[in-house]
Amino acid sequence: MMDLQTQYHEASRSLTLTLTGDWQQSGAPRIHALLSQVPTQNISAITCDATQASRLDISAAWLIFKHMQQWEQAGIAIQFSHFPKEYFAYFRQLPPDDTATQPLQPSAIWQPLQEKVSWLGYLLTDSLTQLRSAISFFGYTLSVTGRGLLQPRRLRIPSIFYHVFTTGLQAIPIIVLLACLISIVITYQGGSELKNLGASIYTVDLVAVSILRELGVLLTAIMVAGRSSSAFAAEIGIMKTNQEIDALKVAGLNPYEILVVPRILALLIALPLLTLLADILALAMAALISTWSLDISTDQFVTRLQQNIEVRTFLAGIIKAPFFATVIAITGTWNGMQVDGSAESLGKHTTAAVVQAIFIVLFLDAVFSIFYYSIGF
Repeated sequence: MMDLQTQYHEASRSLTLTLTGDWQQSGAPRIHALLSQVPTQNISAITCDATQASRLDISAAWLIFKHMQQWEQAGIAIQFSHFPKEYFAYFRQLPPDDTATQPLQPSAIWQPLQEKVSWLGYLLTDSLTQLRSAISFFGYTLSVTGRGLLQPRRLRIPSIFYHVFTTGLQAIPIIVLLACLISIVITYQGGSELKNLGASIYTVDLVAVSILRELGVLLTAIMVAGRSSSAFAAEIGIMKTNQEIDALKVAGLNPYEILVVPRILALLIALPLLTLLADILALAMAALISTWSLDISTDQFVTRLQQNIEVRTFLAGIIKAPFFATVIAITGTWNGMQVDGSAESLGKHTTAAVVQAIFIVLFLDAVFSIFYYSIGF
């Protein structure tokens, strides 16, 4: 039969609790009753000694541990003596020494730090896992795409043209509007300042370099990322939720050949064409605005364009388009493949596809700028 003996030490205002008998889970009500009767008024320290306990199972030890924690929170120093060493591993405490009485380690300071370190560790581990998955996905997709290009009969030509239509032709209205608006902004903002300096003609150089080298391809890629990357993630994610991808595997078909490769090749075709269209329309709008407000005729605009804008200015922008297209397609399809079947996961990865695609596009654009500067291009 379990019992609890108490011994009060007046000099140190401490209390020793000695466990005797069998302390088991079946006696939980009695354990609560015994510990609840322990007088804690004017007590500065409590030691729980299990030397005389004939049996102490982990459930009973856990109940004692929880009561002791409550006393600790009330400002009482607590100690454990001769408790089984392995129990403290379950309680996430340092195991006590075999011979000495071990105090309960204070956690008020270290626990918040431990939680933050654990969170950072989890975040780093999860990021590395995601990065590894993305790299593996990219490598496998690249190999499947290369195999398809070497064996054209493996390519899904109708699917490629369908995605060219959805990602390219259907995006023309918004790309046209975007190109015209950004051209208006640059022409008016830059042209008005140059006009005050008596150098209105340099508006042509400003607009052409800005559009052809950077803004034409960059803004087009961002707009396509918003449209297509999220669409790819949602389409493939829905198919994963409906187990259609599993059905393709069961049928002996490669989901990457059917779902991923056509989208990548379609965007590789569509984005450079959309960029070219955006460049042409932006320059046309700039010529129109210059005629209206800057007294630069269309002939002057075209002549200045031919004399001062080199072919490499156009190439510097259009070269980026295939890289941006690959990033957008890979990001969207990879996020779609990461959907685990729930609606929450679908929404999460659809949003992540857009954010990640835009971020990587901007990052790549910065890399290209540094690279062009280093080679003098």
